[in-house]
Amino acid sequence: MNLGKLAYYISKGDIDATKTITMKDLQDSGCLNSIKFGVKVLSKGAEKLKELGIPIHLEASDASVSAIEMIRSTGGSIRVVYRTPLLMRYHLKPHKFASHKELKTPMPPQKRVIKLERLKEKGLDVDYPRAPWYTDNKEAILAEEAERIKRMQQGQYVDLLPQLPADRSAGCGKDRPRVERKELPRVYKFPL
Repeated sequence: MNLGKLAYYISKGDIDATKTITMKDLQDSGCLNSIKFGVKVLSKGAEKLKELGIPIHLEASDASVSAIEMIRSTGGSIRVVYRTPLLMRYHLKPHKFASHKELKTPMPPQKRVIKLERLKEKGLDVDYPRAPWYTDNKEAILAEEAERIKRMQQGQYVDLLPQLPADRSAGCGKDRPRVERKELPRVYKFPL
């Protein structure tokens, strides 16, 4: 979704900019047809949003750096909330779920936590359940990764590996150049 489209729907009155604009609000207003995995905010048409002069507070799955800067310059914010596919359906279509049941947000897997941390480094406000194996040991995990990279750079045969991954073709080595072999002639069999 681009910011120009959002500014159009805000100026038209379909989206209320005084409260936080969620993905459900975007879908209900007609700004987006369908949402499967989330919404990424792009900065195309950002000047239209700046002309409105209204600080907006968005809830999205991702955003470009220029879109984050644009929204922050108007006084708004972008927030990322971790949702599984089931929670995304529950958020977008609550009428399809039993009213007496409340779904809980599970702890995200490791790859997802790392992606959410990258979004946080980009400048987004990220909200996800506490993952104690990562959040409690973040410094130790980063130190272990730095130590692993250091060991790879100071290894015993590091001079043999000018680049990673190493060339594994036959005849390659530090002092031996690669020997080009002649191709074998192709044999064709024709039916009689």
